[in-house]
Amino acid sequence: MVVARRASTVLVAAVLMLASTAWFVYRGFESDLGGNALDISGLGAQSGARSTEGGDPPSDSFAGRALNVLLVGQDGRHGQGDSFGSETDIEGMRADTTMLVHVSADRSRIQVVSIPRDLKTDIPSCTRSDGSVSGATFDRFNAAFAIGSNSQEDVASGIACTRATVEHLSGLPVDEFAVVDFTGFEAMIEALGGVWLDVPEDVHDVEAQAFLSAGCQKLDGPSALGYARARKSLGDGTDLGRIGRQQTLVAAIFREALSKNYVTDLPAVLSFLKQTLASLQTSVGLSGLNADLGLLLSVADIDRASIQFVMMPNHYDPEEEGPVLASEPESSALWAALASDSGLPVGTAYTDGHGAAQVVPDPEAGTAPGSAQSGAAPDTATPSAPPGDGSTQPEAPVDSCPPSGGQ
Repeated sequence: MVVARRASTVLVAAVLMLASTAWFVYRGFESDLGGNALDISGLGAQSGARSTEGGDPPSDSFAGRALNVLLVGQDGRHGQGDSFGSETDIEGMRADTTMLVHVSADRSRIQVVSIPRDLKTDIPSCTRSDGSVSGATFDRFNAAFAIGSNSQEDVASGIACTRATVEHLSGLPVDEFAVVDFTGFEAMIEALGGVWLDVPEDVHDVEAQAFLSAGCQKLDGPSALGYARARKSLGDGTDLGRIGRQQTLVAAIFREALSKNYVTDLPAVLSFLKQTLASLQTSVGLSGLNADLGLLLSVADIDRASIQFVMMPNHYDPEEEGPVLASEPESSALWAALASDSGLPVGTAYTDGHGAAQVVPDPEAGTAPGSAQSGAAPDTATPSAPPGDGSTQPEAPVDSCPPSGGQ
């Protein structure tokens, strides 16, 4: 009996110590994270889109509503040393990578739409942080970041104009955003402890500083960044081909993040969140551990098959080499599906959270559940083909990387 009481006392003490440690870690982290938040109140579009930041998230965080989060990888060199080229040699900032993440209200789906950087689209008139106003224009999508900002230090104006452009393009409200530069991306991967990826072919890209052998491997920050940036040495060298590889990498990042144990290892999870948030510049609503931990917990058990990566339907501009234009009616149908918080349109090709290629089946065509095509990531080296073309791909093992025990 005495032994049992002593064991119970030790157990209770251990639980209390764990809880108190987690609490103090949480409070310490929460007090440190305000510095990276970007308040873009009053910046962005002059009309047709919201221009206020919205302040703190509601008391129930993001629960009970769909959420649209804009993720932007910007290519400015300010404050990053000379590892990626001097800022005097590479002027301005552009949205090198842009993804709009839609989290369904019931937290059963995450749909990620990549917007090609070379998409020709309307860029609305935007107010900058110095009070100047840019003129509305029709240009490549990635120019919105540079048009909005006056310098490589003015990230707030750049993301505000990019958000306004996405809202104008999609018709969707962008609730929150996160911006990451090259060094921030590396730090985020390091905060995850690296990320497992099955690299389909050898990579030797001097410009992107990417040197990888084919096969399943755990990428550290510099290696993951190099793979995300590699373009000219792979496939046909286009940005559209790179989008497919970036989606596969982001799917692997999602898998790594969702594999964390948010119950038994809370201090380590909070540490990971702090390091990740410190690597990003976010909207006010994403700058606190309370909101972000709540959001992560709400999607922690999501089926990986319900995480869907798709490229905005597009085709090459017949009048100019390089840029692409939105394909209709496919693009409008995609944005309408997200606006109604429903599944992707029938025939849409996407990559799921396992890294397998899929096509949304037509329920009226008698397609059996689970028979959507699977295999390697879809070939996005050329603009998206018309949906429902009936193409299939060979079966391939899913989640074979990392190998058993590799986590």
